[in-house]
Amino acid sequence: MKTFRITIIIFSFFALPICAENLDINATLKRAKEQSKELKLARAELDVAQANINEAWASALPNISADVNYSRNLKEQFFIIKTGAIPATFDSNGSQTQAAQPAGVQKFTFSFKNQYSVTAKLEQTLYSFGKVSTALDIAYDFEEYAELNYKYQRQQILTNTRIAFYNVLLMKQIFQVAKDSEESSKGNFNEAKTKFNSGVASEYEMLQAEVRWQNSIPTRIAANKNYLQALNSLKSILNIPLSEELELTGSMDDLPPIPEKVGAENVLTTRSDYKAIQLEGQMRDKNVDIEFANHLPKLSGDFTYNYSGQSDDFKIENDFDNYVIGINLNIPLYSGGFTSAQVQKARIESFKTETRIAQAKDKIEIELDNVQLNLQEAHQRIIASKKNVVTARRTFEIAESRWDNGLATQLELKDSRLFLDQAKVNWLTAQFDYLKAYFNWQMVTGRWDEE
Repeated sequence: MKTFRITIIIFSFFALPICAENLDINATLKRAKEQSKELKLARAELDVAQANINEAWASALPNISADVNYSRNLKEQFFIIKTGAIPATFDSNGSQTQAAQPAGVQKFTFSFKNQYSVTAKLEQTLYSFGKVSTALDIAYDFEEYAELNYKYQRQQILTNTRIAFYNVLLMKQIFQVAKDSEESSKGNFNEAKTKFNSGVASEYEMLQAEVRWQNSIPTRIAANKNYLQALNSLKSILNIPLSEELELTGSMDDLPPIPEKVGAENVLTTRSDYKAIQLEGQMRDKNVDIEFANHLPKLSGDFTYNYSGQSDDFKIENDFDNYVIGINLNIPLYSGGFTSAQVQKARIESFKTETRIAQAKDKIEIELDNVQLNLQEAHQRIIASKKNVVTARRTFEIAESRWDNGLATQLELKDSRLFLDQAKVNWLTAQFDYLKAYFNWQMVTGRWDEE
C-alpha cells in the first residue's frame, strides 16, 4: 500500500504542468537588453574603440626596451704580436739588469670565460608635423563614433524586439480566429448531420458542411505553425532556448495616436546614425593629413644605457657602464610613389564618405515621408476593418439563425463565416502594421523611447 502511494505521488509530480515564462512588453525589452547576442556584439565595438585610443597613445609615448645577454667562451681567444730583438740592459754600475732577447712573437689572451651585458634604450618621437596628435584626435573621434553606432544599433535591436513581440501576439490571435472557425464549422457539420438523419436537411447540405469543416483544419494548422515560428524568432532574439515554454502578455488595442510629421532639418540632429557618419567624414579628412605627413621629416630622440662585464668565474667583475644620448632626423626622399598613393586613397575615401553623408540625408527624407504614409494607411485600415468586423459578425449571426430555421443554405453560411474571419484578420493585421509603423517612426525621427 505504501509503495502504491509513493508511485501515485511520483506520477502526480510529473503530471504537473511546467510553468511557462510569462513576459509583457517591458519584461521582453529588459531581457533583450540583458541577453541579446546582437546587443553583446554591438557592445564589443566600444571595446575596439578603447583599444584604438590605447594604440594612438602608444605612438605618442616613449618606447622603452631592454636587452640582456650572456655568453660563455668555450675556448680562449688570443692575439699575437711580432717583436724585434731586444738588447741587454745595464745599470749605472755596469751590472746587467735584463738579458738580451732574440726577435720573435708573443701570444696574449684577451678573452674571459664569461661575458654579460645589459642594454636599456628609450626612444621618443619629438616632432612629426602633427601626425601623432592627429592620430589621437581620430582615436577619440572613433570612440564617439562607436558610441553613436552602438546607440543606433541598440535602438534597432530593441525596435525589432518590439515588432517581434507584437508579431507573436498577432499570429496567436490569427491562430485563435482559425481555431474558432474550425470549431464553428465542426459544430455546423454536426448540426447538419443531425438534420440529415432527421430528414430535415439534404445529403448535399450535410456534405457541404463537412467539406467546410475539413477545409478549416489545414487553415488552423498553418496558423498554429505561423504562431510557433514567430515565437521561435522572439526566443532567438531574447536568447531563450527553443525547448522552454514562453507566454506573452499584451494587447494591440491600446494604440498611440498618429504623430505629427517631422521635417528632416529637425531629425538630422537627433539621428545617431547620421551623426556617426558625419563624424566618420571628419576622421577621413584627418586621415588625409596623417598620410600626407609621411612626406615630411620626423624628429626623434633616444637614450641608451649599457652595462657589461666579464670574468673567468661566475662573479661580477671587470664591469663598466656607459650612457649614450642621440637625436635622429628621418627625411623621406623617395618611396616609389607609395606615400603619394596612400594620400590619394585617403582623399578618395574622404570623398566617398561625403557622398554617403549626402545619400544618408536623402534617405532620411524619404524614410520620414514613407513612415508617415504607412501610419496614415494603417490607421485608416483600422477604422475600416473594425467597422467591418461588427458588420461581418452580425451577418454571420443572421446566417446562423436562418440556417437553424431552414431559410439559408450551407453556401451562405460558409461565405458569411469566411467574411467574418477575413474581417478579423484584416483588423488584427492593421493594428500590427500601425504599431510597426509607429516603432519605425520613432527610429526614423530619432525620438526613441525605450519604455
